[in-house]
Amino acid sequence: MFALSCVFIAQHAHVLSEVQTVSAPLVAKLSELERREDALQEQVELSEIHAAVKLGSLGEKLDVYVLPKETDFERLIASWELLSENLKKQGYLAKMSDISFGDPVDMVESGVRAVPMRVNFAVHEKGMEYITKFIRLAGLLTVGDAITDEQLRKLMHSTEEENPAGIVALEQFLSLDLIRYARDVRAFESKLKRSFTSNAFANTLLEVTHNSLLSDARDLLEGDYGRYMQEVNLWPVQFVTLKSAKMSDGGAKGWHVLNLEILVWQRK
Repeated sequence: MFALSCVFIAQHAHVLSEVQTVSAPLVAKLSELERREDALQEQVELSEIHAAVKLGSLGEKLDVYVLPKETDFERLIASWELLSENLKKQGYLAKMSDISFGDPVDMVESGVRAVPMRVNFAVHEKGMEYITKFIRLAGLLTVGDAITDEQLRKLMHSTEEENPAGIVALEQFLSLDLIRYARDVRAFESKLKRSFTSNAFANTLLEVTHNSLLSDARDLLEGDYGRYMQEVNLWPVQFVTLKSAKMSDGGAKGWHVLNLEILVWQRK
């Protein structure tokens, strides 16, 4: 079921401007380590052991929070209400409507079903950006989930070029809980970079972190919102996709009325 869930997560569509479409990317995993030198075999085995240890806890979080059999509606609503309160404090949101849900819809041969969710906002353009980031990050568990396959390959290639033994540190970094990373970016990135001596890997890491969903995670979760989400156990958020978004003028410059129909995914 964990593998099936990962396959489904890969079906996200990319977010376009003004909240037209949204996605949560594939839960990224380290590709097979090929052509490793014999001298690095011990490090590779250690890396595999570390991944195996992490899998159980990640699988449990996936089953309970990300793709549960039954949606915890109170928990889901609480996560959106907390986002709403945070945006109101920043002056980016005037109002969020009550959240309504439809009947679950089975997806043929996929092993999952979707619960329609509808919510409206009177929101500033900046607030729309944060709502988009929230949807894009929903369902992600680790740092590795927030980067693309191509970005992963760049990190792997840079590691192979500079210090193949650094694969252990890289995998530990990719296995981090996303919210832990977002709450203390500098500490975790500094720890990873200590396994490398030149600027080449650091430059690759900078490129990846600034051009991936890791940037969204930092923006959304590093402040009070992320701290409180962590404290009250509202992270990770259940996996969602955006079915439709309608926007109309909000009556003031930069303000809009945003109507969202979202699909909340769960296992059958």
